[in-house]
Amino acid sequence: MKAHCVKACNLCKPKPYQDHATLAACEDSDRSCSMWSREEECEKNPGFMLKTCPASCRQCQSLACNDAHPECAQWAEAGECQKNAEFMLEHCRFSCDICHVNFKKECRRDKAMVPMAVPGTIDATMERALAEYPQYTPRALHRDPWVLQFDSFLSDEEVDHIVATAGHRFERSLAGDGVTPVRTSATSWCNVESCLRDARFQEIRQRISNLTRVPWENAEHLQVLKYEPGQFYREHHDQNSPKNSAWGPRLYTFFMYLSDVEAGGATRFTRLNLSVAPKKGSAILWPSVFSDDPWSTDERTYHEACTVDKGVKYSANFWVHMFEFQAALGRGCDNSDYYQDDMQGRGGRKGGKVGTRLNGSKGGG
Repeated sequence: MKAHCVKACNLCKPKPYQDHATLAACEDSDRSCSMWSREEECEKNPGFMLKTCPASCRQCQSLACNDAHPECAQWAEAGECQKNAEFMLEHCRFSCDICHVNFKKECRRDKAMVPMAVPGTIDATMERALAEYPQYTPRALHRDPWVLQFDSFLSDEEVDHIVATAGHRFERSLAGDGVTPVRTSATSWCNVESCLRDARFQEIRQRISNLTRVPWENAEHLQVLKYEPGQFYREHHDQNSPKNSAWGPRLYTFFMYLSDVEAGGATRFTRLNLSVAPKKGSAILWPSVFSDDPWSTDERTYHEACTVDKGVKYSANFWVHMFEFQAALGRGCDNSDYYQDDMQGRGGRKGGKVGTRLNGSKGGG
């Protein structure tokens, strides 16, 4: 039927109103443009991006992203991308800014799903952690942005148990989607039944959930890290999830130290002039987004794992998201933009967005 009855099966795609040559002239000059655009480089680095990546930054309609009607921009400004979604998302993909969006039904968030952060949530959560959990010996290393340290979060027995249970198979760590020289550690994920069903791990996981006030189902699998002498992870940011992914942005990183280190291996927040030395059983917590705008990445929390000079460093990441993660992962969703009924624009908090957002407004973020 798809091959012989295209029209009857409603598979005909609307044709762009601009000619092929005009659309073909709008092209990127670097193969990384699409990736850079997803990382919001169009807004962060416009001088370079708008010249090098006009198609990915939506400076012009291209063969890959175009409208079928010249009125699309006007309709989008009038809010039709939301009011008349079925038509607009098929005929006005450029003006509605959804050329990058995957329409996988299984990855559309339930309308009843409540986001785990609204303006002010992060500030309130951090103040609560300081006031209500004296058993973990909490202290604020930094307040804007927040970096909390818990000097006694895990017992020695719990640390050893995590390493033995979750550190079942170490492989070269990835940075983004692949192996790169900026990250040389080894990773083991707690994603097998023997680890996930472990009663002690579940109890620790629930303690983290209580601290962050986010259900553990919103978190990724625990990632155990191993750094041997000479290994490191250069400056990076933990928030790498699109706003319109099934699980939304990473809100928090809860980072546990599973060993002492003889020399080196500190966690250094490169833009805060703040370093945290590894101490077995301690943990640190920080947000990846702004408290007053939890959909936007707070770039002040860039950090690095400094080189281990002597000894072996074991540690563990627990990343917590805006929405449910575990179930969406089980439905086959990945770290991509999917069509959501409450689509968030791709622009950042500071500085205008390039082009038109789904709701028809320009600029802002």
